[in-house]
Amino acid sequence: MEPHLQILHTVAQAVSRTLDVDEVLKTAVDALTHVTGHEMSSLHLITPDGASLQLRGERGLPAKLREVNVLLPLGKGQLGIVAATGKTLVLKSAADDPTLLPEARKAMEGDRVRGLVCVPIHGRDRILGTLTIGRRTDDPFTDREVALLEATADTIGVALENARLYSETRRQLEELQQAQAQLIHAEKLSAVGQLASGVAHEINNPLTTILGQTHLLLTQQQLTAHVRDRLTIVSEETARAARIVQNLPLFSRHYPAERQPCLLEDQVRRVLDLKAYQLSLDGIEVVTEFNECPPVWADSHQLQQVLLNLVQNAHQAMLKAARPHVLTMRIVMDGDRAVLSVLDNGPGIAPDILSRIFDPFFTTKPPGEGSGLGLSVSYGIIAEHRGRLTARNRPEGGAVFSIELPLEQ
Repeated sequence: MEPHLQILHTVAQAVSRTLDVDEVLKTAVDALTHVTGHEMSSLHLITPDGASLQLRGERGLPAKLREVNVLLPLGKGQLGIVAATGKTLVLKSAADDPTLLPEARKAMEGDRVRGLVCVPIHGRDRILGTLTIGRRTDDPFTDREVALLEATADTIGVALENARLYSETRRQLEELQQAQAQLIHAEKLSAVGQLASGVAHEINNPLTTILGQTHLLLTQQQLTAHVRDRLTIVSEETARAARIVQNLPLFSRHYPAERQPCLLEDQVRRVLDLKAYQLSLDGIEVVTEFNECPPVWADSHQLQQVLLNLVQNAHQAMLKAARPHVLTMRIVMDGDRAVLSVLDNGPGIAPDILSRIFDPFFTTKPPGEGSGLGLSVSYGIIAEHRGRLTARNRPEGGAVFSIELPLEQ
């Protein structure tokens, strides 16, 4: 029993020394081939979809047999049946077994494989894979050798479960750290929001005075046409500045959710007024396509938060692409739902990340430029409104984010 105990000791050391699954598997497979000088060994794990067995470690397998063993169907063939039933398989002549897959039979006959033992690798409440040894001699596997293989498989199962728990714990810790960072960031945003509200109040007073005085001057009959035109420009620009200042508190204060009939067109214009200067500064043309649409039953402040996030994302995306830059805001009706789309002509969304675009903490922006929560929060807000937020690439280039909301009821 001394060689057998030495093998178990080697595997147990590997388990206690590292949580790296690949290192544990390699150590176990290497140790098993030292039972005698003629064994070959392989280790398979069930794939995440639960449909196949994937070769994760081997030693001494001939090239053809290794090729056949790369991916095996679960529930079929010798190894697949062991993985499905959880029962140990011991064969004196493996190539004569009727359950053997045809391609595996050819490989075994070609490499003169005789005896075979395959045992399941058990997790806490499921089978994780199989551990197999084979030999080319006619010597039968002893009960001790079978017991060794089963004990080794149990040790590997413990290692795999430990690695899974460690990986899950580490992932949860990283999410907690990210959540903590977001809470700190939210506190900063709250402070900035309070400052913005105070600044907006202070700026609004002189703007109101300027606007009032301009209107008084425009009532004077003796003004020349040239002066009247200039005063009109001052009045219009002052009114626009006042609207922007009035909108600032809408995005910085916390409002309790309050659903009421609201026009999507009004919400879009508020956001565009707030972003007008930045969009103009970066040479982005804004196109609005508003079809007649009844009100939706929604919280206007939350809708503005979603729209601001979508417009900012489109703005940043277009800066990475060649000009001209065009941002299109489109509102249409689709049956009993309103559809508000934000279209850009930027580089679009990479296909490999399109399915994860609304995942929490997922972002393609550099550190410090994005939290990965904007689209996730927006998705949640629209879902709470019994709506749907989707993303797709445009055939002509760029991306489109669409908000579907039920019309007022």
